[in-house]
Amino acid sequence: MTHSILEDIATTGLSSGADTSLPESLVAKLRSGQYFTLLLPENLGGQQMHFPEYVQLVQEIAKADGSTAWCVNQGSVLSTLARLLSAEIAKQIWQDPSVTLANGPPDKCESIVTDAGYSLTGTWTFSSGINHADWLVGVAPVKENGEARNFLWHFFPKQAAEIENNWQVNGLRATGSYEFSVSTLEIPKEYAVNVEIRKDDPALYQIPMNLLFACGFAAVALGVSRAAIDFTIDKLQKKIKRFDKKAMSENLLTQNTLGESEALWQSADAYLRQQVESAWQSVNQQGHCSLEDRISLRLAATHVIRQSREVTDLAYDLCSSDSIFENQEIQKRFQDMHVITQHLQGRPEIYSLVGKHYLGFPSDSHLIN
Repeated sequence: MTHSILEDIATTGLSSGADTSLPESLVAKLRSGQYFTLLLPENLGGQQMHFPEYVQLVQEIAKADGSTAWCVNQGSVLSTLARLLSAEIAKQIWQDPSVTLANGPPDKCESIVTDAGYSLTGTWTFSSGINHADWLVGVAPVKENGEARNFLWHFFPKQAAEIENNWQVNGLRATGSYEFSVSTLEIPKEYAVNVEIRKDDPALYQIPMNLLFACGFAAVALGVSRAAIDFTIDKLQKKIKRFDKKAMSENLLTQNTLGESEALWQSADAYLRQQVESAWQSVNQQGHCSLEDRISLRLAATHVIRQSREVTDLAYDLCSSDSIFENQEIQKRFQDMHVITQHLQGRPEIYSLVGKHYLGFPSDSHLIN
């Protein structure tokens, strides 16, 4: 990634706080650099980045702007689905490696088996990046003869869906995470896949998709919290609290809190780097992602998200009354960070899932498989 694109992201991304989509000029540059499809298979013209390099890149983008990094991670991880389609269908969809997907959690969805494939009906929420997406993916349980079978991921062009403009939020606003719906949409059977890890898949795709998402979003959290600290350090050099005579930087309590923030951030950064690198080496050596590696990635991603929030909150408090104004960067970072912690990947109950494993109980969850 060049320095110029990071400057573009910082300038146009941060200034789009009132918008529910990334600026078109920025989207065009990100598309040309294939930033929404960083994990697309090489045989489709994708970069198929190494996992540790990918996580670090997402973090750098998040330092410039959280919404942009979120969309980069969302689109890039979804692009890994291309490997599950037939070569012919994949090439029809990705006629250009910048073609982007969007999806969201299912809400009252069903897919009914037909002679030609499936009839899909449902609503999907929180579809980050849908504004700049070309295709959508609807996840739904398949019904045959009235009985539900497994879940399938159905691909269809964005224009086939009805999009609801219902993303009225303050954090990660420019992700444009709208809701979309379809009703009895005919999906040819070749455009529906079961998400699975196959023995002969390359190392990148041996890592469960849920964990690719999790580590990417943890990298977003790290980037956002790093930017919050950097903004705060700059602010403290100049800010003098009302009725005080010296800059806040000379205050012992301020210095102590900033030191604590750095310790928390650097430990979280090192933790994610270590676990991602360790899992990546293990996958390349063993040819699969072991349960221990999956547990390690799961714990690291969740803990880093939650620790990043603690860091951001400390920075927010240090900035005093400046923190409450919309035109202050710390306010945007604070809002972004608190949206990230509400995501599935940052839920505190994930700690119990990991603790259960360490106590010797079976761990069977979509969050690690």
